[in-house]
Amino acid sequence: MGVTSAMFGRAALCLLVLGCTLPGPVRAEPTEAERVARWADLRHAIFGDRAVEDAGDRVTIDAPVRAEDAAIVPVAIRVGESFAPEVRGLYLVIDDNPSPLAAHFLLGPIADAREIATRVRIDDYTYLHAVAETADGRLYATARFIKAAGGCSAPASKDQALALQRLGKMKLSLADRSRPDGPRKAKLLISHPNSSGLQMDQATRNYIPADFIQTLDVTYNGQEVFRLESDITISEDPSFEFSFRPSEPAASGVVKAEVLDSNQRRFTQSWPVPAAEQM
Repeated sequence: MGVTSAMFGRAALCLLVLGCTLPGPVRAEPTEAERVARWADLRHAIFGDRAVEDAGDRVTIDAPVRAEDAAIVPVAIRVGESFAPEVRGLYLVIDDNPSPLAAHFLLGPIADAREIATRVRIDDYTYLHAVAETADGRLYATARFIKAAGGCSAPASKDQALALQRLGKMKLSLADRSRPDGPRKAKLLISHPNSSGLQMDQATRNYIPADFIQTLDVTYNGQEVFRLESDITISEDPSFEFSFRPSEPAASGVVKAEVLDSNQRRFTQSWPVPAAEQM
C-alpha cells in the first residue's frame, strides 16, 4: 500500500497531543468554542487544506450518550444507502483522546459501506467525528457528543500473561443472509491486549508499554474488503463488524484476515464461507 493521507495525519497529530499522553492536573471542561477550535485543528492536521463538508443525513454515528465502560465503547459509522456506493474511506476521530485519529478504514471494491462498527477507548467527554471520503476525494463529516472518561488509562480486564498466550487468535462469525444475492455481514474478534501505553501495572506501578494493532487487512477470495489503519484507541480484544458483497454471491469462498501490530508481529487466519443457498 502507498502512503495515505492518514499517515501524514498521524505525524501531524503528534504535534497536537504532546504533553497529553500522561495523566495531568484536572482541567476545566472545554467550552463549545474550544471544542470547535479543537476540531478545526484536528481537521487540518488530518486532511490539510481539503474541504470537509457537512454530511447531513449521508453519514451518522451510533454511540451511547453516556458510556457504561469508557474502555469498551461501541461505535458504529452508518452511511446512507444511496450514498454508500460512492464511499471508499471512513475516518473515526475522537477529538479529545490522546491519539485522536482512532481508525481509518480504506474500503475495497466489494465492501458494503453502509455500516462498520468497532469498540473504542474514550478518555474524556468529547465529540466523535466520522468522515466519509468518496472515490473522487470529497470529504463529508458528521459529529456526535459522548460522555465518557478514563478509558485510555483503564486497567486491562484480563491477566496480561493469559492475554499473551492467546495473542493473535481470531474468530469470525457470519450472519445469515436474507437472500442469496445480499451482502454477507460479519463480525471479527481479535485476541490482542491493544495496550495504550497509558495503563499502569497495578503490581509494579510501572506503565505497560503500548502494544496495539496497526493494520488489519480483510479479504474475500483475494478481493479486498477493507484495510484498517489504527492505534491505541481501539479497545482491548478488538472487534469489528462489517459487510461485503461477493462478486459471485452463490459461490463458496474464503475470508482472510491479516494483522500487523506495533511490535511488528504478524497474525493471519482464514475461514471458509459456504455457498449461499438458493431460495
